[in-house]
Amino acid sequence: PLNGFVSEWMTLQAILISPELPQWALKFLVPAVGALLALSAALAAACFVKAFGITFLGRARSAAATGAKETDRFSLAAMYALALLCLFAGVVPGAIINLLAPAVRLLTGSALPAAGDWLLLVPVAFGRSSYSGPILFSLIVFAGAATAFVINAIGARNLRRAPAWDCGFPDPSPSTQYTADSFAQPIRRVFGSVVFQARETVEMPPPGDMAAARFQVRLRDFAWEWLYEPVGATVSYAADWLNRVQFLTIRRYLALVFAALIVLLCVVAIWR
Repeated sequence: PLNGFVSEWMTLQAILISPELPQWALKFLVPAVGALLALSAALAAACFVKAFGITFLGRARSAAATGAKETDRFSLAAMYALALLCLFAGVVPGAIINLLAPAVRLLTGSALPAAGDWLLLVPVAFGRSSYSGPILFSLIVFAGAATAFVINAIGARNLRRAPAWDCGFPDPSPSTQYTADSFAQPIRRVFGSVVFQARETVEMPPPGDMAAARFQVRLRDFAWEWLYEPVGATVSYAADWLNRVQFLTIRRYLALVFAALIVLLCVVAIWR
């Protein structure tokens, strides 16, 4: 029950009332956005599983990682504070929404209906849909505690230790473990050929040849090529062009100040 769930739940509520919209284009567009939202949630779950598995369940790949130690208490306190804010926004979303209501009203002209209780979040109407973070949080804590109690009651009391299953590769080298590419390969094969135009090339030496096999993957990030790269190139060009300003003479600096003053006076005259 964190802040991300609350935002997705409110988006879902907006999708559920989309048939009441007067525009037919929005009636078809909003459900499509909802399907993309569900897909993004599944991909985000896969991303976090990959990140957690590589970071916390893998072998250290360097001497620095092997001897890594916990950070200082001030850095931990900062992370704990941000985590508690995420939990607070998920358990008590009504308080956060009430704080944001004036800004939302200035931007959109309306705000969420008042629930009469800061523990509840009402996106549409009180009698139609509402969200109670404390109740959901209590159910999650109760379900987790009950599951742990049942497992401890039924399971064996003795602690047993055994080597982890390593897919038939007992080599302790970190190179034999899963990598981020290994986790992402199934998703890449499903979406990569269409979304990223993924191309896989396998170079297998003939029998008897001791050369190493090679596996290459070529991807195209269209979001980067069409959106971020042009913006980055524009910013880089503007930075290089403006870099000349610091090498101007005093006369040219005074001319720029005078031109800026004229422009500001024109703006003030037009604004009045």
